[in-house]
Amino acid sequence: MEEMDRHHHVYIMYAPALIRFARTFAPLYAEDMVHDVFLKIWETPVFDLPDGELKRILFASVRNACIDRIRRTQTENRILGEQLQLQADELAFAENADDLYLRNDLMAFVMKKIEELPEKSREVFLKSYIDGWKASEIAEQMNLSVRTVENHLYRALVYLRKHCTDAETGY
Repeated sequence: MEEMDRHHHVYIMYAPALIRFARTFAPLYAEDMVHDVFLKIWETPVFDLPDGELKRILFASVRNACIDRIRRTQTENRILGEQLQLQADELAFAENADDLYLRNDLMAFVMKKIEELPEKSREVFLKSYIDGWKASEIAEQMNLSVRTVENHLYRALVYLRKHCTDAETGY
């Protein structure tokens, strides 16, 4: 019975935050994904870990479930591609920062930084990472060389990495 109490306590303590976190990326499936994560780990020794480690595992598991759901949804419904790609990119960024889920305005911050890019770099970046265009397609459409497109992408990524660090975002 003691094990059941620990499981219940962990669920009550973390489920609401996990569901809010999952809603950021997959609002229609958030509760189901969180419940699935708990079901998958129910019989594992994860519940015996210290709270800090358990919390990291739970958030990582929900994050991974979100990534899987987003990828499936992208395949099933290409119309939502732009929005889902932004969400997938945000999730990929979250993999490198343990406490990123604590901030709700990260996406707005990143979009603001994208808007700060020089016009051509911003246009190339959006066509590549949002619209999913290949460098050759962008080059043809914008009347640029592929190498120029690649340089714009590289400079945009360097700028975003530099300006989306812990010091800039407050994470």
